[in-house]
Amino acid sequence: MLNKFSKREKKQLPYIGIFFVILLLLWIFFTPNRGILALFRSQKEIEKLQTENKRLEQEKMALQEEINRMQNDPAFLEEKARKEYGMLKENEVLYIFKKKEK
Repeated sequence: MLNKFSKREKKQLPYIGIFFVILLLLWIFFTPNRGILALFRSQKEIEKLQTENKRLEQEKMALQEEINRMQNDPAFLEEKARKEYGMLKENEVLYIFKKKEK
């Protein structure tokens, strides 16, 4: 089959082959949403989402613990009501003093 090609064409064959190999590599690397670069972006996104998921899981556990304490610990509930909502016990008076300006 190579006998059909002239000397000039035979010299160009390796260059044509290299051209197609380069074209194939570029296609593999840069194909939108399917190439290797898209794979790396996806892996980074997965890592970021896993980190966020861990943080949210810890926050969920802390909130669940607070819910449990509010349901089962009257002292905690009273402390929370006093600090966050300014609630007072029956017959209790709250005095607020202004700080002296210097």
